[in-house]
Amino acid sequence: MALGLRDGGCTARGCETSASGCHAHHDDPWSRGGLTDLANGRLLCPRHHRLAHDATYAMTIHADNTVSFTRRT
Repeated sequence: MALGLRDGGCTARGCETSASGCHAHHDDPWSRGGLTDLANGRLLCPRHHRLAHDATYAMTIHADNTVSFTRRT
């Protein structure tokens, strides 16, 4: 709920998926000791959530808390 209120939807730049269509994502993975707090979380739609976990893409977090994805070369 808190992520939905803060983010309003997918935090990927240019994406307009509403909060109800998004997944919670940990910037610092919980499986590697990351915290499960609001500061370490963001909303991503299913497409962008897959990219966040795809090693062929780099995720850049911008100052406005949005993210963008670029294919690694």
